[in-house]
Amino acid sequence: MTSRSDMAINNQGKIPWYLYFIGSMVYTALGGWLFAESSPLAWICLLSAPVGFFYAWRGWQRETRPKGEP
Repeated sequence: MTSRSDMAINNQGKIPWYLYFIGSMVYTALGGWLFAESSPLAWICLLSAPVGFFYAWRGWQRETRPKGEP
């Protein structure tokens, strides 16, 4: 049986899914703003934003999945 201190240690490396979602929203907004300014940096932001959305979606799936399923 694991103690509470062991559970806290194992949980520290996991980033919550909603932080990925917030970050991808920021990248999307920043990319849109830079795209309006005709900056080549906009492409980097707009291409990396879906990666954040994907990580948020996968994290949300893992959190909402019942514990017994693989």
